[in-house]
Amino acid sequence: MRKILIGLYLLVVVAAFGQNKEMACKLKGHLENSSGSELIIYKFDNSFETAIPVDEKGNFAGSFKLLEPGIYFIKQGKAYSTIFLKNSYDLTVNIDTKVFAKSMVFSGEGADFNKYLKDKAELKSNLIVDAKVFFVVSVDSFLIRIDNYAVKLKQQLEGTKLVKEDRDLAQKLIEYDYLLIRNNYQKFYVYHTKTEPFIPEHYLDPIRNLDMNDAQAYNNSMDYRYLIVDKWRIFEADAKKKNPNHSIIEFTGAFADKIQYEPVRDQIVRMLFNQVDARNPNYELNYQKIKPLVRVDKTKQELEKRLATAQTNRAGMSLTGFDYENHKGGKTSLASLKGKYVYIDIWATWCGPCIREFPELTNLIADYKSNQNIEFVCISIDSKEDYEKWRSFVTDKKVGGLQLIADKGLGSDFMKFLNVSLIPRNVLIDPQGNIISSAGLRPSDKNTRETLAKYVGAPIVKSTVTKLN
Repeated sequence: MRKILIGLYLLVVVAAFGQNKEMACKLKGHLENSSGSELIIYKFDNSFETAIPVDEKGNFAGSFKLLEPGIYFIKQGKAYSTIFLKNSYDLTVNIDTKVFAKSMVFSGEGADFNKYLKDKAELKSNLIVDAKVFFVVSVDSFLIRIDNYAVKLKQQLEGTKLVKEDRDLAQKLIEYDYLLIRNNYQKFYVYHTKTEPFIPEHYLDPIRNLDMNDAQAYNNSMDYRYLIVDKWRIFEADAKKKNPNHSIIEFTGAFADKIQYEPVRDQIVRMLFNQVDARNPNYELNYQKIKPLVRVDKTKQELEKRLATAQTNRAGMSLTGFDYENHKGGKTSLASLKGKYVYIDIWATWCGPCIREFPELTNLIADYKSNQNIEFVCISIDSKEDYEKWRSFVTDKKVGGLQLIADKGLGSDFMKFLNVSLIPRNVLIDPQGNIISSAGLRPSDKNTRETLAKYVGAPIVKSTVTKLN
């Protein structure tokens, strides 16, 4: 009898294991105005990505295994929105890609929570409307305003029929959303008024007391991840006030070791990676200090890549070449510019910070136009689908210089050599093709003109910024 019971138990365990192994997230639907042959589903930290085929009529259907339930991005081309997914879901979503987020209609298992998240996003937009109006008030008025904001979000949640598991997560998302907006008060106030608001002594205490081991929040909330970094910055600033010469690496190591949840600890350690940079003369020593703090294999690989980039991008190293399409026709290679200093601006039509630099860049190019010792080269990393947008954009803006487009975007050899991940990125090289500076020197940077004048021999000119249409 005992053997029979054991046998039955094993059958149940094996059957259950098989079911869990088979369980996946099923997603299907229709894309109105589809612009491609696939729909991309990915996690905001790039820990997961999959593609679902889209047929000629815009219909799609796919099944995939998730690492964990959570909020993911759903994207086609440049249009995207968020979606909550679990391995048990059999979810249908219909979307008009021209108004992606607003048009999403859900049905099937998982529809209730996704409909709630969509309605919540619309309510948030209606409550804030204009960031300048929302944030530019006294701190007392702001606290009343965001308390009212949180109340209305909670009232909306109370009016739903979500299951307890989803309701608990939704409540947590509201709390971290509230905290991030509260924490952003000073930042937005200064941005819009160019003056500092009055901040009470204990205003930042909710951030100081943030739980650094909330795994559920980490996997579902970008707000929480921003708050993690903000808490680290607050404590690091406090340490620096006590000792201006304190070691940020030693501080961060001690700070990280108090965190039990490994992904959060890993995120904090990553904050030190900018210490391994070619512009930092101590980058190799910093690397040796940071290396023992890293526990995650993927992060170890990124740190090694960071070191390799610093070693190849340091001043005096020879820069790898390129041969890119020129907006005026034909191709232009880096080799063809040998004998001149070359100032390179790496940008894209979708990059807001890049575009904001254009007025200063336009004036910079114009001021050095008569100087034969320097060439200005603007390289777009726009994708093939934005090729025509790039051509029109360059024609309309009339920035000047050589306007090129990278053949494979960030995947081209030149971009990989420089390890370009964030733009705008500015590079200055000497007439022999050696690196003077592999980053920094933005057109709006007060040191850029002085640096160019030092090498090129041109006078320092301060132009009036031209406002672009």
